[in-house]
Order: sequence, then structure tokens, then C-alpha cells
Amino acid sequence: MKKIFKILYAIFFILLALVLFKFFIILLAIALLLLWLRTFQMKKEPNQQEFLLGKLPNPRPDGFYRGDVGFKTSWVGKTFNAENLTGINVFEGKKKSFFASIFAHSFENQTVKIEKEKYPFKTYVSNGLFDQHLLVLKIDYNVKSNPFWIKWVLDEIVEVAPNTFLGKAHLRIIPGFPFSVLYFELKR
Repeated sequence: MKKIFKILYAIFFILLALVLFKFFIILLAIALLLLWLRTFQMKKEPNQQEFLLGKLPNPRPDGFYRGDVGFKTSWVGKTFNAENLTGINVFEGKKKSFFASIFAHSFENQTVKIEKEKYPFKTYVSNGLFDQHLLVLKIDYNVKSNPFWIKWVLDEIVEVAPNTFLGKAHLRIIPGFPFSVLYFELKR
């Protein structure tokens, strides 16, 4: 009798593993389809025409540039170091004030806005991923200190006006098949 239960138990978990694997494959296929559709959609947006009219930033960005993606995020912008061909993203954060941390009951809503630097990157000039004829400044997050999911990100920027850059964010999840996910703007 114990042997039958062990066999049934093993069969149950094998079937459960197969169902979960199938579910995972379906979710992955849906995610890849949505990313492919977003990439296709981005090629039809007005920002694409503006991007194609942009030029390689010269001189390279240096210092802080405020960023905008068209909706509210904690991302504030990027700080570039033109000499070292590197940079880092800047995010808005909140921290309880000194008094709020000591006297929590009296200063409940006392928070201080701070800026945090996260996700360093390296920069280099190359042809665009989808716009092969266009030289762009690539912002590559494949840096040792970044988490693996950030290493998939590759931004490209072109200058569309003095000290104003239009960028594209790409995901390189599958080698050789990048996905475009959004446009962003950087201004001095």
C-alpha cells in the first residue's frame, strides 16, 4: 500500500511540474509577444521620426541631465562623465527626517526628499540597434556591479536640440533579438 502511495505521489508531482512548466512557457511567450508588439509600435510613433533626424551628441554629454519618460517615475535623470565614458542614473527617494525618526508619533509625515544614484553605465558610439544608418551614443548597463536584469538594458541617445537628447530604451533579453520599450528625453 505504501508503494502505491509513493508512486501516486511521484506521478502527482511530475504532472504538477509539467503543468507549471507549460504555464511558465505560455507566460514567457505572451511576454515576448507583447515586447515584440511594443517594438513594432515604437517604430510608428512620432518620436521615431524625431530620433531619425537627431545627430550624434558632440560634444558628449557631461554632468547631470534631467530625464523625462512622459509619466511619473522615481527616475530623475542621468549624470554623465564624458572623460571616463561612464555615468549613473539618479532616482528620487524619501527619507524620514531626523526628528521624525526619533519622535515618530509627533512627526508622522515629515520626510525629506533625497536623490540616490543607482545603475552605472558605460557609453560608446555605435550604429543604432534598429537604425543601422544612424550613429548614436549608446548607454550600456552591462556593467559588473548592476543586477542581471539591469544588464539587459541598452539605451541609445541622439541630440535633437542643443543640450537636449532623445533616447530609446531597449531590452536585450534574447541575444540578437532586442526589444524597444520606451522613448525618453534628457535636458540640461
